[in-house]
Amino acid sequence: MKRTYSLILLMLCLFLASCSSEKEKTFVEDKTTKVVAFDPIKVEGLNVILQAYKMTYMSEGEEAVAYVTLPEKEGSYPVNLSLHGGFPASKDLSHVSDMMGVTFDKNMVLYSASPGLISLVPLYRGYGESDGTVPGLNGATLDTSHAIDALTAYLEKNEKRKSTEDVFVSGTSLGGGVGLKLATIRDDLADVVAVSPYVGLDPVYPWLLENQDKDIGFLDMYQEAYGDYDPKSEQTKEESINVKKINVPVLIVQGDADRHTDWHPVKSFYDELKKENDNTTFELIPDGDHGLMNKQEELNAITAAWFNEQF
Repeated sequence: MKRTYSLILLMLCLFLASCSSEKEKTFVEDKTTKVVAFDPIKVEGLNVILQAYKMTYMSEGEEAVAYVTLPEKEGSYPVNLSLHGGFPASKDLSHVSDMMGVTFDKNMVLYSASPGLISLVPLYRGYGESDGTVPGLNGATLDTSHAIDALTAYLEKNEKRKSTEDVFVSGTSLGGGVGLKLATIRDDLADVVAVSPYVGLDPVYPWLLENQDKDIGFLDMYQEAYGDYDPKSEQTKEESINVKKINVPVLIVQGDADRHTDWHPVKSFYDELKKENDNTTFELIPDGDHGLMNKQEELNAITAAWFNEQF
């Protein structure tokens, strides 16, 4: 979803302006960090002091695409990771071009680019120019993790603009879930801001079974992709998010009029996460729709205030 994070990006830049020292690390390029191509692109409307690129990288044996912006001057910068929405379950679809008003192309980078940051917008397999078919939550998380590794390794080897290995994460819908799950498998995340997040199979599937009057087609999707709900199966665990492994600051913002991501399982997920991670905040916006498209000013105010408190 289109989101305007200019306030939080400015705050992030000011806070991290002094982060110019490079960390000592040796990167070994392998199939999970291989960059196939790193091509400069033009993005209309992008800040003229930023340079944009299309990065083609390998993820789970397929070529995937991510869009990147780099600051003009050499140095080390945090990564601003922006994660898009999509299907919550795997589907036999490839090169999905758009969903719910979002076109999966280079213009997505406009909503996360900032002069003081490295911006990274990965497209999961099956979306936009990425090969392969649409994965579920776990597959999209792996794609994102590979994109971070690929970019970090490429910059270390080829650029004077490098990553500090501090990754600030924002995601909407499926992307919010990807950010949360990413926090369970990586230790370089600084925070996660999740807007209208898909919180995984374990909370959502059983809730829909008990509230089928709220279902708008997701039950059939889960049934087709995963069969009957089985809380003990490895697949359910794989497509869910282990709250015990999240220890970074988390902000979850949800609308109570969201028909695609009902707020009840999101609140239940938050309650469980709060028990494990006290630095977790949940904000429910009255009449907010999916992605809070109709409540952008409120979303920006909440996000900016939370970020200012954290950093």
